[in-house]
Amino acid sequence: MAKNWADLLPELLELCSRQLPLEDWFAFRSVCSTWLVAASEKRFHVPWLMLADNRSTKSEWAEFYSLFSSRIHKVVLPEVKGKRCLSSRGWIFTIGLDLQIHMLNPLSRPANRDIIKLPSVNKLFDWDPQYYEPETRYTKFVLSASPASSPNYMVIVMLIYVYSKRLGLWKPGTEEWKVLTWPADQVHNVIVLDAIHYKGKFVVLNGADDIVVCDAGGPAPTAQVIIKKPLEFRDHLEFCVHQYLVESAGRLLLVARLAQLDGGTKGFRVFSIDLEARKWTELESMGNASLFVGFSSSFSVQVDENQQAIKANCIYFTKDVPYRDNEGKEVGIYHVQDGRIEWFFDEKFNNYFSRPLWIELDGALYRSDHKLKKDY
Repeated sequence: MAKNWADLLPELLELCSRQLPLEDWFAFRSVCSTWLVAASEKRFHVPWLMLADNRSTKSEWAEFYSLFSSRIHKVVLPEVKGKRCLSSRGWIFTIGLDLQIHMLNPLSRPANRDIIKLPSVNKLFDWDPQYYEPETRYTKFVLSASPASSPNYMVIVMLIYVYSKRLGLWKPGTEEWKVLTWPADQVHNVIVLDAIHYKGKFVVLNGADDIVVCDAGGPAPTAQVIIKKPLEFRDHLEFCVHQYLVESAGRLLLVARLAQLDGGTKGFRVFSIDLEARKWTELESMGNASLFVGFSSSFSVQVDENQQAIKANCIYFTKDVPYRDNEGKEVGIYHVQDGRIEWFFDEKFNNYFSRPLWIELDGALYRSDHKLKKDY
């Protein structure tokens, strides 16, 4: 039997570290070299679910549900309170009532938080405040790379709630967003459904289910339709309410969410999109991969057979909009093999302003020692 904490077996120390809230975990790994080695980094390869926030709360805490520990962790994040939150590559984007945009690293220490200010986009899109709050107009930010691992990143901002013909592109070191130019034959009918950065390019899904590739390298970013939706798949998406672009093991996937009559989730269909062959293929299995889809943030995780936190060949999903009649159960797991839906987080979310969203964790987020540029 160990006489003191320093003599505990590494296996026991690792078990202890797994149960710690994030702030205590940072303190744990700072005690000594033995505890540093024992501090499990596996928790940073399992996504978090950032829970919906109440705008009226005065707390400085944000709540995250960890699939790794099956616990709700509180993280000091006063920067997100009362703001609309979105996420890309583990970073959290915030938009306040003043339309100021920041992105922050949720795993950085509160005393030295990694925060990057982006240019305001209030001049990029026209809007009518009579119909909606302006900060709710922006439904997705897409990072080309994590600022924690690469200084050469770009950001796309996406607008859905108004039938907009525009996407905004920003690069560090510039003072404004650039508007994406659409093909001439689509300029009168462009609705953006989703966007992703895939193999060095931003790829967009438009309202006609066409796959559009964006060239962000030039002075004026442009877009070109690469693949139109095949005729044989039109009926497949007849009852689709949301579609997501996800990269998984090097493949580009289109994930279609099917709805019940009350708006609740009925199931999913997954298609592999081959940009070179310009071909769609429906998948019946994703192997050891699992997908995380929902409001603002969608990605994939390769499941290790030795870990139990994530189930393979599944789609973890959150609600995109607050449906009226489905009792709020919209955080669940869809099993691709048999079409079964498993509800694993039974909480009702009817907050239109703030919704639960997946956070794609990466060890680079907490190991980051980059001197980030804080302002544009």
